[in-house]
Amino acid sequence: MLFHELNNELLIAIAGHLPQDDLKTFSFVCHKFALVAHSDVVWKERLYNHYGITYKLPTENWKDMYARKSLDPQNSKMCPHIGHVTGKILEPYATKYQQVLNWLDKNLNCTVCGANCKDTGLCLYVWKGNTRNRCKDCAYSYHKAVEGHGILIRMNVLQMYCFDCKRLLGETRGDSSEAHYVNMLLKTLTHDSEKGQQAMARRSQCMEERQLYAEHADRASVVSDGKQYYFIERIWLISWFLRLCDGKIGTGPIANHELEDPEREGRLNPASRPRGNFKGGFSIVTPFLWNYLVDTYGLSGKAYTSDDTTGPEYCGLNESIVNWRLN
Repeated sequence: MLFHELNNELLIAIAGHLPQDDLKTFSFVCHKFALVAHSDVVWKERLYNHYGITYKLPTENWKDMYARKSLDPQNSKMCPHIGHVTGKILEPYATKYQQVLNWLDKNLNCTVCGANCKDTGLCLYVWKGNTRNRCKDCAYSYHKAVEGHGILIRMNVLQMYCFDCKRLLGETRGDSSEAHYVNMLLKTLTHDSEKGQQAMARRSQCMEERQLYAEHADRASVVSDGKQYYFIERIWLISWFLRLCDGKIGTGPIANHELEDPEREGRLNPASRPRGNFKGGFSIVTPFLWNYLVDTYGLSGKAYTSDDTTGPEYCGLNESIVNWRLN
């Protein structure tokens, strides 16, 4: 058989397995080979063959996706295993999800160990059609005992976890293409369910608030260039953030009454210090995050800003902020 008689499907399969230098040589063989080598479908093939990735953003091409994935060899941003989960595969899980939504709290029990998962969340372990309801520990034990790439779905908060990548999928630290694909899968799981749609809305809020924390709290940029910033009771802020990491909305109100000077009503306590895991410890946030948190969760106590620390009694407090190692 002559080269020009080879069909495009075969050429794409060949080109998709070639190393980068060999692909360049492949493109020099003839005009037909050059067209194949530069086609986007070849990069889709290469992306799967080299990294196992089968998804991308609708607005990008496969070559760009390949370039981004080549910078992520440890799968810290793009999970290759989630691509094995499709809408069709999720159909039996969607049925199970709808059933579990209507169970009473007392019935949310792991089918393996019997533990009640009302607070931690009952899980679906996605692997070869397995739809048993497990707690996280039992799902992990099952994953270690079988071969395959298991994906865990926490049904109460719609978090997806890959056991092989050892991380949550589609979250703030992942790639936007992974987030898009995970979001598409979760919409399939929660389709036509009011409770499921509410869970999706809570999930979106959690991720948005986690991003706000990363950008607007306890950062060097918050105190740079003489910008005004707000003091917020640290235990409340950390509790809020930890709930977000667990896929749950925070609870209010902000406990800023803990920052009040016991001897001067309505004034910030000069003895307050940053990073303390005790009552009276504070964090600092931008006005943007402060206004968002107050509007969303409410406020107990008074709002304190950097403008309230101008007196000599606040020298120690201001010095502690200067010495605070902020990122």
